[in-house]
Amino acid sequence: MNKRLLTYTSYLYLMTYAFTVTSIGPCNAPIAHTFNIGERAMGFLISFHFVGFITSVFYAGYLIDKVGLRQVMLGGVAVLGLSLIGFGQARSLPVLFVMMFLSGAGGGAMEASVNALISNLYGRTRVYSLNLLHVYFGVGAFTWPTVAGFLLHSGVSWRALYVLIGVISLIIAGLIAMQRFQQVEREEMLRFRDMALLLRNPTVLLLGAAIACYVGAEMGINAWIVRYFDEVLLRGQPLTARLHVNLGYTEIDAGLTSSIFLTLYWFTMTVGRIFSTLAGRVVPDTTLLRAMTLLSLITAIATFITSDYIMAAILLGLTGLFFSGIFATTVAIGGNRFPSNLGIISGIIIGFSALGNIIFNAAIGEIAQASGLRAAMLFAAALLVIMTLCAFLVRRTRSED
Repeated sequence: MNKRLLTYTSYLYLMTYAFTVTSIGPCNAPIAHTFNIGERAMGFLISFHFVGFITSVFYAGYLIDKVGLRQVMLGGVAVLGLSLIGFGQARSLPVLFVMMFLSGAGGGAMEASVNALISNLYGRTRVYSLNLLHVYFGVGAFTWPTVAGFLLHSGVSWRALYVLIGVISLIIAGLIAMQRFQQVEREEMLRFRDMALLLRNPTVLLLGAAIACYVGAEMGINAWIVRYFDEVLLRGQPLTARLHVNLGYTEIDAGLTSSIFLTLYWFTMTVGRIFSTLAGRVVPDTTLLRAMTLLSLITAIATFITSDYIMAAILLGLTGLFFSGIFATTVAIGGNRFPSNLGIISGIIIGFSALGNIIFNAAIGEIAQASGLRAAMLFAAALLVIMTLCAFLVRRTRSED
């Protein structure tokens, strides 16, 4: 077993999975145009990815225990790669939806597997190693939108982008197939009775509701922000937007500009994770969560109220910055309040996050079709009101629950 090669393969996978997640932003409008579908259908299409994701995540632990970590990793990334190629080649809407579901299923299996692998390889530095692993998702998330926007601007089709990511995933599958794995330590099986008991606890419900609204807003913005800038803020400007640079002004295609703004969103979120990790050492968990949720609520609403695209871009970057530590802090609060049920709490939070993605992405598409993209984005920001209220209602210590 080559520990270093397994680690680098895991980093490479998570970075390329970020390509999959963020591609829907710059490709949203081109896909809709190709299949002549409205915002409602696009919202459901995005939700289908997360239906597949949650389905496989819940079964991944069982499969790892039954057939082995290597087999689940290999199968997951192979399904992801083939489904992305199929997505790019789809010629009918039903096939497009099936491929989107399968890409979520493959991604979910691989996500569960790669976290289990790193956790097993680095048991003594598990927290640090898992955080480092997810930094690579951030690297992929803030670099790919600009690359994708540039390629689309250069005449490359959205189909080719998905095929490219699929081929990269199959290359990673080949790397996994050539490596040996050590036996993964068996973890305590998920007990549904304990889960049902925890779901009666007000703190668990508050954390679950907060995370559902958070991921609904986070991924909703990711999926629709490029189209929002193009069709709302940059409308009326003849396919160009003027950006101030050090040596004057330069003209950039509006679609490419919007992709750069999506990159800014993920870049500030990635940078913010470093600061939120440091802050978590000295600031009480509930205080940190309340600060981040309140600030992200303010900046997100302001982002979609302003009609100035430069101001909107700045506010979008701040929203990503304040988003950065919300998920990890929520998980940490759950673990701090219920230290004897870490696995179950993590499963519950992942479940709520997936439900938020499924329900709210579909709702954003519905609102966009009925009332326009600004209304849809304001709905995404309004979800943060519920998130913030839940954060302020979570009590400071376990003994208060």
